Amino acid sequence: MSILIAGHYCHDTLLSTSGTHRALGGSAAYASAILAALGEPFEVAAKVGTDFLYAAEVLRPPRVVAESTVSFVDDYREGERRARVEAVCEPLWPDDLRGEFEVGMACGIAGEVLPETLARMRSLCRVMTADAQGLLREISPQGEVRLRPLHPDAAAQLDYLKASRREAQLLDLPALRKRLTLLITEGPLGCALLTAGEEHHLPAFEALEKDPTGAGDCFLAGFAAGLARGLSPLRAARIGAYCGARAVEQVGVPRLTKEQARAALESA
Repeated sequence: MSILIAGHYCHDTLLSTSGTHRALGGSAAYASAILAALGEPFEVAAKVGTDFLYAAEVLRPPRVVAESTVSFVDDYREGERRARVEAVCEPLWPDDLRGEFEVGMACGIAGEVLPETLARMRSLCRVMTADAQGLLREISPQGEVRLRPLHPDAAAQLDYLKASRREAQLLDLPALRKRLTLLITEGPLGCALLTAGEEHHLPAFEALEKDPTGAGDCFLAGFAAGLARGLSPLRAARIGAYCGARAVEQVGVPRLTKEQARAALESA
């Protein structure tokens, strides 16, 4: 199997000036949609509760546990996203992961990818990528989404780490780029690829934004697909940038057309 996605599905409530939208959410759902459109084989390690509403919509079934499904409320009514969590689910344990994969994607949404689970992914995957949000987020007892410093063992498990500019402020970029490749995304401003000795800027693809939710997940999925196909990080990042641009043009989990999927692969 080519790619392993580790991260929970969730219930999303999106609040915007145009109204309220309830839908399937979670990095795993967004990444799955991109990988399926690109024709890349993948598996998902995810958990939901017995209250999960979208079993018929997910492309790979989750494990159902006794706890509630993660439930997020993303409020965009004042511009920048304000998130809160109304329910959490049990984490992914190392024993939940099995198999061998070309690329691993650690893309938790509520702290479910534990340090020991990340280490387990490292042992199963030839190349490891991660989204910083899943490694930095912690959920307060009141449901507030906070960012904490990166766990000291995390960098040793990764080859690539994607972070937004805000998340990057919590990272020791000079130290990290000596150990792995960093992808710093800045929405319509594009992204920067940082290694120990080089820095490259990739412009964003034009997009008519309707919903920014999941754009980073789709970027990372496109990037992972490129790596799985043997492309260089720069070429893989171009696929990621294209997928992220198409994602924001749809509300909720995106559905790429065959023409868009072909254009994504050709963008490299």
